[in-house]
Amino acid sequence: MKMVARFGVAAVFVALSLAPALAVERILLFVSDVKVEKNGDLLVTETIRVNAEGREIRRGILRDFPTTYTAKDGRRVRVGFTVLSVTRNGSPEKFVNEALSNGVRVRIGSGDRLVPTGANTYVIQYRTTRQIGFFEKFDELYWNATGTGWTFPIDVAEARISLPEKVDFIQSAFY
Repeated sequence: MKMVARFGVAAVFVALSLAPALAVERILLFVSDVKVEKNGDLLVTETIRVNAEGREIRRGILRDFPTTYTAKDGRRVRVGFTVLSVTRNGSPEKFVNEALSNGVRVRIGSGDRLVPTGANTYVIQYRTTRQIGFFEKFDELYWNATGTGWTFPIDVAEARISLPEKVDFIQSAFY
């Protein structure tokens, strides 16, 4: 009986010691706070909480933002995009913008500093223009809150849209 108990204790110890090795890099929480301004610009604050394990998230994260679209009528549309600030765990974080074929990649972090293992929270604030479609009978905000360029699963995503004044909605759709 003592042998079984010892084996059980050893098995629990081994399982607990392997738990960190099984941790997966992922986005734990992605919150997009979008403030629509009276002039039609969007002031966006993204709070992205990641689990870093030192594999792909070693020195920071990448955030891709498309700035070139093809409109329904075939026209190419370019939107404005300006990063205002970036923090990690409440402290300012270095970032650089790189051109992509359809937009901008924000490379967040520093080549000389590793991201601590575990949960880290990035806050990216930016302004983007020309995101609202103005049509004869309605105006439209077509917004992909998280984007599509992530290589990590997103556990929880939330989008909050604030308008400059009360409006009557004709239709709303969320995907």
